[in-house]
Amino acid sequence: MYNIKDLVRDVKDYPKPGIVFKDITPVLSDIDALR
Repeated sequence: MYNIKDLVRDVKDYPKPGIVFKDITPVLSDIDALR
């Protein structure tokens, strides 16, 4: 079983300084995590 939070990446200072962007691309590319 996957913990989705472990797959979500933090991208700091994107798109502006002080913003933390949550990148869910790894979740979408992992078929087992989507089940």
